[in-house]
Amino acid sequence: MAEAQKVQEKVKVSPQVEASSPPLVGNTDTRISNHRKCWIDSPDVTVCGIYGPGTSQEIVANWSSPFENFSLGEKFQKVGGWIQAKFNVTSVTQFNTQQVWDGNRPTQFNLELKLYALRDANQEVMKPLAALEWMISPDVSIDGGGSIGGKIAAAVNLNIGTKVIYRDLCIDSISIPYDKEVDSQGNFVRCTVNVQFTTLTMITKDMLRKGYGFKAAF
Repeated sequence: MAEAQKVQEKVKVSPQVEASSPPLVGNTDTRISNHRKCWIDSPDVTVCGIYGPGTSQEIVANWSSPFENFSLGEKFQKVGGWIQAKFNVTSVTQFNTQQVWDGNRPTQFNLELKLYALRDANQEVMKPLAALEWMISPDVSIDGGGSIGGKIAAAVNLNIGTKVIYRDLCIDSISIPYDKEVDSQGNFVRCTVNVQFTTLTMITKDMLRKGYGFKAAF
């Protein structure tokens, strides 16, 4: 695992924006540690906010029991049922419960993104909301003629607290409440947005060795 540690140390986890990086909108509160902030990075823009309660990750492995019905009793149900009822015996064995791995599902993330304004509600709240909508939206033809050449929404990167970094995620959904306070210009002064992400594929050990995911090799 030492090799994995070296690879992970090379992965850039700094939230600082470089000159060639996309513009950053959202949280500018220097009182908050970077370890409580999160960044959603796309080719066009980066959104920064605070991750709140409910932010979570779900990893699911698919296992099935294909041999459940693979017994003499199942092949001859009436006879098998009669024998079991009459003699209190069964043809079911432990093997019938053997599970077989069918692959892992793409990993899912649920992010509670907290946005609030200190000085500029447009820059710190409204622009991040517009940026999130931009990230999830495709760029396709409007002529209805079935023309080819439209672009799907680009994959995004998610950085939670500089310690949990996942690249190439698709945004599944964005939930934005409208019942929040506004300033004199009608801009939201705070908003908690729920954003759900999914990896494009299941996560493998090879991806983890290359620095994907948690920044803590064991």
